[in-house]
Amino acid sequence: MNACHPIRRCAPMASLLALAVSGSLHAQSPTPATQSDWGGAGLLQTPTARMADDGEFAFTASHTSPYSRYNFSLQPFPWFEGTFRYINVAGVRYGPQWFSGDQNYKDKSIDFKLRLWEESRWLPEVAFGVRDLGGTGLFSSEYGVASKRFGPVDASIGLATGYLGSNGDFENPLGWIDDRFNHRPDPTSAVVNAGKLGLRYMFRGPVGVFGGVAWQTPWEPLLVKVEYDGHDYEHEPRVGTLLHDSRFNFGLQYSASPGVKLSLGWQRGNELSAALTLRGNLASAERQMRWMDPPKVPLYEDNRSLNRKDAIAPTGEAADVESGVDHAAGPLAGVPPLRPERNWDEVARWLGVNAGIAVQDVSVSGRELIVRGSQRRYFYPAEALGRTARVLDNSVGPEIDWFTIEHTRHGLPLAQTSVSRQALADYVKRDIDLDTLARQVELNPPGSSREGNTVYKAPLRRGNWNVAPGFSQIIGGPDAFLLYQVSVNADAGWRFSPHTWLSGTVSANVLNNYDRFRYDAPSKLPRVRTDMRQYVTTSDITVPNLQLTTARALGRDLYGMAYAGMLESMFGGIGGEVLYRPFGERWALGVDANWVQQRDYNQHFGFRDYRVATGHATLYQSFGRQQRVVGSLAAGRYLAGDWGATLNVARAFPNGVTMGAWATKTNVSSADFGEGSFDKGIYLTLPMDFLLPRSTRGRASLVWNPLLRDGGAGLFRRYALYPLTSERDGDLLFDNLRYIDP
Repeated sequence: MNACHPIRRCAPMASLLALAVSGSLHAQSPTPATQSDWGGAGLLQTPTARMADDGEFAFTASHTSPYSRYNFSLQPFPWFEGTFRYINVAGVRYGPQWFSGDQNYKDKSIDFKLRLWEESRWLPEVAFGVRDLGGTGLFSSEYGVASKRFGPVDASIGLATGYLGSNGDFENPLGWIDDRFNHRPDPTSAVVNAGKLGLRYMFRGPVGVFGGVAWQTPWEPLLVKVEYDGHDYEHEPRVGTLLHDSRFNFGLQYSASPGVKLSLGWQRGNELSAALTLRGNLASAERQMRWMDPPKVPLYEDNRSLNRKDAIAPTGEAADVESGVDHAAGPLAGVPPLRPERNWDEVARWLGVNAGIAVQDVSVSGRELIVRGSQRRYFYPAEALGRTARVLDNSVGPEIDWFTIEHTRHGLPLAQTSVSRQALADYVKRDIDLDTLARQVELNPPGSSREGNTVYKAPLRRGNWNVAPGFSQIIGGPDAFLLYQVSVNADAGWRFSPHTWLSGTVSANVLNNYDRFRYDAPSKLPRVRTDMRQYVTTSDITVPNLQLTTARALGRDLYGMAYAGMLESMFGGIGGEVLYRPFGERWALGVDANWVQQRDYNQHFGFRDYRVATGHATLYQSFGRQQRVVGSLAAGRYLAGDWGATLNVARAFPNGVTMGAWATKTNVSSADFGEGSFDKGIYLTLPMDFLLPRSTRGRASLVWNPLLRDGGAGLFRRYALYPLTSERDGDLLFDNLRYIDP
């Protein structure tokens, strides 16, 4: 059944290969990297060594009976690809009828692929990848693949162990070193012993060959794919035998638009396949039109007749991020900076409405005006600085040459951003370019300006509240593919001082399908997360968070925070954190310690018997400029009492998008942890500016965690010092300086 008849069955492939070779003689566009049925750059069932464009995000839904695959692929680096996947297996029930109804079995998996070297004139592009890392391991594979372009033809060939190479074209050469590499355990038996299929089974079993070609036809929207599948369908996990009349698969891909791809194929010699890919590049994404934002304030034209360039820091001199530049040309004793028609209460309100600054106070130091407060609206610091400068330009006389924002967050002094008044005016008129303006924009430590006279102090805004809809979901469980809840969430806070505040949330259920939520995952550890069902089904009115928090600057680069209350939906208690974040450095060190007790299932004010001390020491580090990597390594004790570490690595793009992954390994064995062996996941965050017609500092997050278990579970703290001190990082300011005058 596996053999291909030399004339009858291979004739279609021979014809397509002939077309591909002849097409390479024409000057057509190079064959683009496309998503496979499994997500990630590939052909149909098989991967290639190609990578998508840096920063690409793709969703691919494909169906080849009995599998429906839903793939989310990220390209955080030009050389790294990550994919998260759900697979629906038709005809195989997730559980008993009384439990899962008629829901088909769902499998979750995470893949990654690394480019080992790029294609050159003579050498192919080469990549190494792993499919279905951890989890059940039903479809786990390890492979190496090479790809080479010949005009409009892109040819690939690879070797694989595991599912992708299960046809076993030859014995595993690693068996010469250790005969254990000759055999790979049956993945269905590994699922029964959940958590045991892991790294120790990689590269085991016979080796299969796969490959194929993709041909970019003369008609630009159409791409032809032909591949040789290395998988053996005689022993399909959870399915048994799948009929296959050929190991050759054929496909056509039509590009309806740059972001929409439609595919049809003929696979296994007897099955029609279809796929839809939606893709976009998040690294180059632009925000929406800001039609709900207040219009920019025009610069005060009377000031432009004055030549103040003698008071600007010398052109070409970079800002000193440690000590700052002395903006003052001497005190202006007896000269009020405010225009006669303005008053400071009005200016403070204007700054809040138009520039998003919650003003604490305003001071004057020589020719510099310093506004101290918290930026609450604009994601890009440059836009906040530009809007603040425009309001101040209309509010103060020409004797002020520099405008500075001293950023605070919950009373913590973080950083100063400054802009030359004249340079901004010249840039708005396009008399200078952005690079010249950049030399007149500074980021300095808080308190860098000379001590000045306070001209305005705003009253403390004590109370705040907000009501917003909420949505939560659990995807891919045995109860139903999607469990969801729609709620109304009321947030409120009361500030006792700039440094101390009470905050909380009340959530009211509106609509859910949690009546189908019956499954409690097995656990050999304290149930710190796997009893989620009880927490979301016990009460329609919950208090997910209610805590008292205080935060202080303990030194120039040292911050501290203490908190107590209902810290998250499942735990309450007390804790504290200290963060050392040197200004101008790309690293930071934090320590948090918490004593917590498990909350009652109704999420009101009662507690269960389980108590634990938990905390971590965390090292934060960012690397590189062109391809910025932000990482953290946290080591300590988790909620189940286990000890270990969490590594979190993310690519941070200049526009604020991040793509990352984390993995946690503790002293809990794989068998005790359960299915999946260790905690891991991938995530994507992007500014809400990309989604909304108004400015906001909020971020949208998509997180894919294959399995929720009790091992490696951390406390979900509402406030953490590292994100609260983000203004100390100047990358977002200078990478997006164009937004100072969007």
